[in-house]
Amino acid sequence: MKNKSAVPFVVLVGGLVSGGLYAVATRYPTMPLAASVQAGHVDSAWNGLLIVEGAIYAVVMAYLIYCLIAFRAKRREEQGEKFDRSRGRFVEVAWITGSTALTLALAALGAHELRAIISDPAADIDIEVRASQFSWEFYYPQFKTFGDKLYMEKGKRHRIILTSKDVIHAFWVPEFRIKQDAVPGKTIPMIITPTVMGEYTLLCNQLCGRDHYDMLAIVSVVEHEEFEKNMKAEF
Repeated sequence: MKNKSAVPFVVLVGGLVSGGLYAVATRYPTMPLAASVQAGHVDSAWNGLLIVEGAIYAVVMAYLIYCLIAFRAKRREEQGEKFDRSRGRFVEVAWITGSTALTLALAALGAHELRAIISDPAADIDIEVRASQFSWEFYYPQFKTFGDKLYMEKGKRHRIILTSKDVIHAFWVPEFRIKQDAVPGKTIPMIITPTVMGEYTLLCNQLCGRDHYDMLAIVSVVEHEEFEKNMKAEF
């Protein structure tokens, strides 16, 4: 009787738990605004992971609750049901096989989205970004201009070319999602395609010294005309 009642109980309670998790995740998003093409790929992998983890969590919690109810001791002096070995190996085999397949599937999803981000090195605009304790400098070789504010054109592919003057820093705009370290002695490129106009904050995401917390810069995503105007007038 217990075995027969386990499936509907797990389905019902698991459905309630997963529904509650979905409601919480919808009401309180785990990510900020997605403001780049690359952010869409990162969020796709992240949401896929959350869905799988939420489903597994709901099933495991539902079955745990069922076991606490169905196999509890009836009297204080009575012990719960015991077993010295599994009555069947299908559960272990299914769990191991399913876990392996799920792990490989999630790895494939992550690899697919990563490949979509880094596979095409072509860019419309090059921007050289130099990190140093505790500031950012930006150089636009096509316009031969410098500045301490990063301007980007909406819808264009930007090749961010990172260098560091002293220690390891990290280029990170949360709304763009992807992060890349700036390593002394190396030139490291990354592609970003902003899709939402506005101003964002560039953060250093590697502890780089005493004033690490204050290593910030403004990132302004604008239309083509405004971008051209800033390239000519701002610097």
